[in-house]
This record gives sequence, C-alpha cells and structure tokens, in this order.
Amino acid sequence: DCLLSRGLGDVYKRQYKDFWKRYVDFTNKSNRQEFWIPVLTHIIIIFVVAIIGMVAFIAGSFVIGAVLSAVVGIFALANIIPMIALTMRRFYDAGRKRMTALILIILSLVLDVSFDIVQVNGVAIFFNIVTFICTIILIVIALLPSKQLAEDELKWL
Repeated sequence: DCLLSRGLGDVYKRQYKDFWKRYVDFTNKSNRQEFWIPVLTHIIIIFVVAIIGMVAFIAGSFVIGAVLSAVVGIFALANIIPMIALTMRRFYDAGRKRMTALILIILSLVLDVSFDIVQVNGVAIFFNIVTFICTIILIVIALLPSKQLAEDELKWL
C-alpha cells in the first residue's frame, strides 16, 4: 500500500514538473493525466490560498489578505502561457486542431474582460454566456481520450 502511494506520488510529481519544463511547448501532445494533474493542482492551490486570504481579511488582517490576493494574482499570471501551451497540446492529443484551443482561450479572455467593462446588461450577459460555452467546450475536449491522427485529419471541434 505504501509502495503504491509512493508510486502515485512520483507520477504526480513528474507530471507537475513536466508541466513547468514544457511551459512553451506548443507543438507536442499531452495526454489527459498530463493535462489534469497541473490543472487540478492549480485549482486546489488557488482555492486554499484564497480561503486563507478570505479568513485573514474577515479576521481583520487586511495586509495578509491583500498579500495573499496578490500571490494568487501573480500565480495566475505566471500560469497563462504554460496553460495555453498545455491546452493546445491536449487538444492535439485529443484529435483537435491546436488553433481551436487558442481561439477558445482568446475568445474567453476577451469576452471576460469585455464583460467587466460593458455597462449594458444584455450585452454583458451575452458575453458571459459565450464565455461559459467556450469553457465547457474546453473542458469537454480536454476530457476526450487520446487519438493518433494525421495533421490533415484533425477536427476543429
């Protein structure tokens, strides 16, 4: 049992290190495990730090809350390029064109920023719905199994 947990821990560490080593690799493939280990790790890290920051803020430690918010922001910024590269590799592994991932990510980011800027409720709601649909498409394709396809056989969606 201990050997099994050590083996899983080694795989986890290797996959997470690989995420950072391949942070600008936009051309190869990444299987589901190589994609989801860093994604879920980052979600957990951000969630835990955000909860600690929120508790600190509620407890009156505004400086600690502000510092932790800044840490989350810096961490998120540091992950933009590696996550785009990882997502493009995952799409390619799932038999989809890399540009599909890039288009969905850019569309989501642009509409998300526009959602914050636009003052017209109907337009803002439309932007939010399109961003949500893009996110769902990204998640669904990231969950697809690996496919061995030639470049000309890749699908857009």
